[in-house]
Amino acid sequence: MKKHILDKDYIGTFLIRNAVSMMLLAFVVVMIFTKRSFFTADNIVNIINECSVYGVTACAMTVAIICAEFDLSASSVFAWSTVLFVICCNALGIAAAFVITLASGAVMGAFNGILVAKVRIPAFVATLGTMTAIKGLAYVVTEAQPINTSNETLYAIGQFNIFGITIAPIVFTLVILIFIWFLKYTRFGRNIYATGGNYEVAKLSGINVEFSKFIIFVLLGVCAAISGMLYCSRIMAGWAPYGGDLSLYCVAATVIGGTSLLGGSGGVHRTIIGVLLMAVLFNALTLLGVDGSMQKFIRGLVLITVIMLDAVANMRKKS
Repeated sequence: MKKHILDKDYIGTFLIRNAVSMMLLAFVVVMIFTKRSFFTADNIVNIINECSVYGVTACAMTVAIICAEFDLSASSVFAWSTVLFVICCNALGIAAAFVITLASGAVMGAFNGILVAKVRIPAFVATLGTMTAIKGLAYVVTEAQPINTSNETLYAIGQFNIFGITIAPIVFTLVILIFIWFLKYTRFGRNIYATGGNYEVAKLSGINVEFSKFIIFVLLGVCAAISGMLYCSRIMAGWAPYGGDLSLYCVAATVIGGTSLLGGSGGVHRTIIGVLLMAVLFNALTLLGVDGSMQKFIRGLVLITVIMLDAVANMRKKS
């Protein structure tokens, strides 16, 4: 039976699940009054531009988590995509580079999907292996050195902006709309919720659960490739270490937004909040002069906290 909104257990679970969001919002309020440069038009535009690159992949990670899966290799697909995209831009032009890089991301995602859905290897093990292999491939191809491109079309795309808003937020917005439509208005989207909510029941009800799991990994590979190309358009380079924190960032943003790691619930619209809060947090830390190493430590603490609170909230719901 559905719990009343004033039920104490409901309120307690809500507060626990959204504790990190509320803490980050409180931090934002403090920053507004203590750091004048934080709440300016230029900085707000900068935050939007910064979060949009990873935000594309966060949308796909949300779909995977709704389906009770996740992908550690997204960060490596991102890095490999920057490398492949730059190589292809230099050799074949930007149109061919876009198609080849997108196809590469889809193939890598499909490989993960086969390992998880068909071979029945746990996603953690499968994507940990492909994460290492893909990252190693990027290092081998580049000889552990960054590679640059001077493609004029890519440079023009990177410089494009409307009132400071670059191409990345535009692509991010399109991806958000596509995923919201996909999850809410298509049968396949509803099947993903059912698969994540209860795998065996979904299978017995006639849903092709293996295909559902396969597709979410393909989507993740494609979105990680898009994020990689967007990143390339900004820095005009590709390198194996790029995007090393992408996978964990996307998981943290998804859970902060309120999507449970147990699957079966949540939505991309919630992840937008998580992505923005994460971006605001680290933008504020940069303005406060916190160095990169400490920021990584704080990211780890945020991730641990949101996972812990998600587990506590799920235990309260079951009790």
